[in-house]
Amino acid sequence: MTERTFSYLTDQLRSHAALHPGRTALFIDGRPDLLYGEWDRRSEALARGLLADGLRRGDRIGIFFGNMDWADYAVAYLGALKAGAAVVHLPVRLPVEELERRARQSKMAGIVHGRTPPPTTSAVTWARHLDELSVASDAPVDLVHRPDDDAEVVYSSGTTGQARGVVVPHQNLATAGGPPSVMAHDEPTPMVASVNLGITASATTVSMVLNATPTTLVLAPPGDADRMAALIERHAASTVMMTPHLAVQMIRDGVLDRYDLTSVTTVATASAFLHPPLARALLAAMPRASVVGAYSASQAKPAVTIGTFDPARPMSVGRPARGTHVLITDEHGTELPHGRVGRIWLRADGTPPRVRLDADPEASGVPAGGWCDTGDLGHTDEDGELYLFDRESDAIRTADGLVSSLRVETALFAHAAVGDVAVVGTPEAEVAAAVVPAKGATRDPELLRAALVAHAKDCLDPHEIPATVLVVDEVPRNDLGKVVKRLIRSRFAAVGRPPAPVADPSPSAPAATHPTGAS
Repeated sequence: MTERTFSYLTDQLRSHAALHPGRTALFIDGRPDLLYGEWDRRSEALARGLLADGLRRGDRIGIFFGNMDWADYAVAYLGALKAGAAVVHLPVRLPVEELERRARQSKMAGIVHGRTPPPTTSAVTWARHLDELSVASDAPVDLVHRPDDDAEVVYSSGTTGQARGVVVPHQNLATAGGPPSVMAHDEPTPMVASVNLGITASATTVSMVLNATPTTLVLAPPGDADRMAALIERHAASTVMMTPHLAVQMIRDGVLDRYDLTSVTTVATASAFLHPPLARALLAAMPRASVVGAYSASQAKPAVTIGTFDPARPMSVGRPARGTHVLITDEHGTELPHGRVGRIWLRADGTPPRVRLDADPEASGVPAGGWCDTGDLGHTDEDGELYLFDRESDAIRTADGLVSSLRVETALFAHAAVGDVAVVGTPEAEVAAAVVPAKGATRDPELLRAALVAHAKDCLDPHEIPATVLVVDEVPRNDLGKVVKRLIRSRFAAVGRPPAPVADPSPSAPAATHPTGAS
């Protein structure tokens, strides 16, 4: 068998810088802030400084950058990788106690930071500014990566509990096939994205830029849908990367009507479920576009399924990408046939599974073979298409069967009175919805529920229709734009409907009559 070769992120940056040193890599909220050549030089300087400071291969180094400090974040990320460190991505809004937990759990040696220093803590030996650590020289850093070297530690979003850390080897971030010796020399159309720093999504965004033809990434302030649309129009961008929450904002706030977005040919979404009504609204404003979604999990990448939104199959996640395998099991780890809802497991060919820092070696129901648990329920069809039913912790057990909160939300999003919505279960085994009314819609809970019930009767079964509607000003979300449903349950508790305990839906439940999908 021929040994596989890999093009690591560090190789890709060096190749891009050699071919296009003067091309802008990052265009940050209207400013060309980082060229490929500068990115390569500055990351080399940090790598020299870390090695001179005694860094050893595999040491874990936190990088702590916030706001729009993308240029320094990108330099620190690649510089630490060039030095042989494993990077721990740290959001600046992380509570100090959680920072300390992650530092101890990952055995973090120190923290490289930008304009915002991290909180003082005894959990790390040192915290130093990027510029203070950097050492200028013409001598290249010649460390050679091995496929199984640790590259980074990423943490899950923590929407269903404490964030989980996983260790990612370089092989999982690399492109198979060796260094990219020949790259396209044309100037690609810029991509526009709006991503928070210090999370899995920001690391993935940098990886995407380096894994592709060297292009310019235009970064909008996180969560600012209006600014993002303005940058799309200004740059006539063809590719847009957004969270479903930004789609909600664009539709709810009328952003899609204020800007010319017809240059867009691809809308790439990830991190959360994109409800079909939102996809249809995006396509109406971007008639040349395809909405492409990637389904995976922090602990499962590079295993991923890719799907293009199809109105005829609106709830599909798509099919496994090349080298990705999908397994659906019951709670005992036994494979289920097509059409049966169960736990979704992912695995990629030729790459070791990510290592959970808090993994329980005695956990039951784990199938053999390096499978990664996504924490989701879903099923496949005979064509290999994957459908997401719900987060395992969010599925609602009622007397008449298991209810997908995602399916109910999809139905409610289709009503003109709904600007945003999150659905949870109550201890009474009922479905409850927290709704942000659309502009001009009634804010009276009973009137709103009556309108939604009348609408839902045509698309939901009786036990799926919300028994309670709570009007809220906003749906609580984390930095990835994911809904934090435990906070929704708390809101129902505050108005006299105590939160439902986390359901333990049986993965061997009957097949879903109406499968759902995610992107």
